[in-house]
Amino acid sequence: MKNSLLILSVFAIVFSGCDSAPPATFMIQINNHSFQVELAQNVQSQSQGLAGRDHLAQDAGMLFVWPDPTIITMWMKGCRIPLDVLFFDHNKRLINFHTMAAPSPSQADYSLPTYRSDKPAQYALEVSAGTSGRLHIKPGTAISFSPELLKALGKETE
Repeated sequence: MKNSLLILSVFAIVFSGCDSAPPATFMIQINNHSFQVELAQNVQSQSQGLAGRDHLAQDAGMLFVWPDPTIITMWMKGCRIPLDVLFFDHNKRLINFHTMAAPSPSQADYSLPTYRSDKPAQYALEVSAGTSGRLHIKPGTAISFSPELLKALGKETE
């Protein structure tokens, strides 16, 4: 009986802290400006995105990664802050971007606008609204990934 209680106590301690760990961040660079980004490369993290956040630093963001280029569609479900979304192709060149307004809390999900890549994209980057204009980001602009991010993506070199 003591062993069972000890095991249950250990599980409770280990699993109670799982949600409190900060997400891993990685460096990317656009137009000589560095960003610390969280990585969203599975359905769960992509569905959550930046929903529920009340603030996003100007040098922070979230990088969404797909295994292969595809037309990417984003929306602002549960988002409280306006964002820019930038779509990059497999060569990490900007295809297009949109500024996405935060929906009102009472706005129904079905009425939320969607934002698409103009061509197949492999990466979508969400940053604070206005970042694209502030940094003079235009189609064709390149994004570069830190070695740590490449490693996390299973791409040791590029």
